[in-house]
Amino acid sequence: MLYNINNFISNSAWKYIFYGIDIILVAILFYLVYIFVYNTRAYSVVAGFIILFFITFMARVFGLTTLSWIFDKFFQVGLIAIVVLFQAEIRHGLRILGGRAFFKKSFGYDENNIQKILSASFNLSYKGHGALIVFQKNISLHSLIDRAVKLNADISIELVEAIFFKNNPIHDGAAIIMENRIAAASAYLPLTEMEPKIKNRRLGTRHRAALGISEQTDAVILVVSEETQSISLVHNGILEYDLNRDELYARLGELLEIK
Repeated sequence: MLYNINNFISNSAWKYIFYGIDIILVAILFYLVYIFVYNTRAYSVVAGFIILFFITFMARVFGLTTLSWIFDKFFQVGLIAIVVLFQAEIRHGLRILGGRAFFKKSFGYDENNIQKILSASFNLSYKGHGALIVFQKNISLHSLIDRAVKLNADISIELVEAIFFKNNPIHDGAAIIMENRIAAASAYLPLTEMEPKIKNRRLGTRHRAALGISEQTDAVILVVSEETQSISLVHNGILEYDLNRDELYARLGELLEIK
């Protein structure tokens, strides 16, 4: 049956339509790969592979047999090396697809609640208290919530400050915000395998935890540094260090679709 369908398509005007569909699907595939690796450590490697692929193609066009053979062998080994070296990026991309991030709209956060969290964050910064606040988007964070202290509470400045007060037994770990509520506190996040540095300064556990969860999910994380009193934003493996309130609100508005 499949042979008959293929034969029918190959010998009719429909083949040109399917050629077009084939090209469109390949373009979509390359676009998805670009989204997965953009602004990650794999970006430059993928760009290098694209250049090598183009060189290989030109070598075949001009009949450079030896060069073509060398690059063919390189690509066979290189693809395996990419899978081994960039497991985190591949897992992140698959989680995005599994979370249907391309097919559904992110939950819109309420502007008033975002303002409360920002006010609490700057109050904590002024007092020299650290904080780690995670905003869930499309990919579920229930696996983290299940191992944390569940709250399911309304967002308020006082509650956010109380969670991260130094003498509070649940101040360690992260607070998880889900659908305009504080779903849990004292959630422990996976640490990034990279060693983040900003202006020759080694960053602490909070920043490493924020980067770790951002590499595995599409969450947006607010980090208040206990040492420097700076407030940073982390998303998709990217650290935006020491932002002021206007910058934070603008970036959160873009990333969280604030209503």
